[in-house]
Amino acid sequence: MNQIAPEIEKRIHDSFARQKLMTAYGAKISTIGHGYIEISLEPQDFLLRTSGIFHGGVLAAMADTAAGYAAGTVYVNDASFLTVEFKINYLNQAKGSQLLTRARLLKSGSTLTVAQSDLFTVEEGRERQVATAIVTLMKAK
Repeated sequence: MNQIAPEIEKRIHDSFARQKLMTAYGAKISTIGHGYIEISLEPQDFLLRTSGIFHGGVLAAMADTAAGYAAGTVYVNDASFLTVEFKINYLNQAKGSQLLTRARLLKSGSTLTVAQSDLFTVEEGRERQVATAIVTLMKAK
C-alpha cells in the first residue's frame, strides 16, 4: 500500500472525527493509504438485529463512508464526495466481534470516482467476508 502525505492523513482523520454517524457507531480508522482506507467497528446493541448480526443498513453506511474516504486520500486539497450510485451484495451473515470495512479505489476520475468496499467480520481471529459494494462518487462543488 502506498503511503500518503501526513497532511492528507491528518485531514482524513479530522474529517472522520466530525462524522456524526461514524462517531455514534464507534467506528475508527485502522489504516489509510493512497486510494485505500480501512475502518473498524465493534458490535453494539443498537447496530445489531435481534439475532445478533450487524444490521444491513449499518453495513451499507460503512461501505459508503469508506468509499468516500478512500476517494479523499488521493487529493492534496480538501475534497468531499457525493455518492451517485451504490450497489451492495450481502454474502454472509455479519456476526462477529468486529466489522472491518476496506475500501479501495478502482478509478479516480475528474468527473466520477469508483470504489469497492469489502466488509468482513472477525470471529476468534478469523475474517469472513460478509458483503461487497461498488460505489460511484463525484466530487462535491
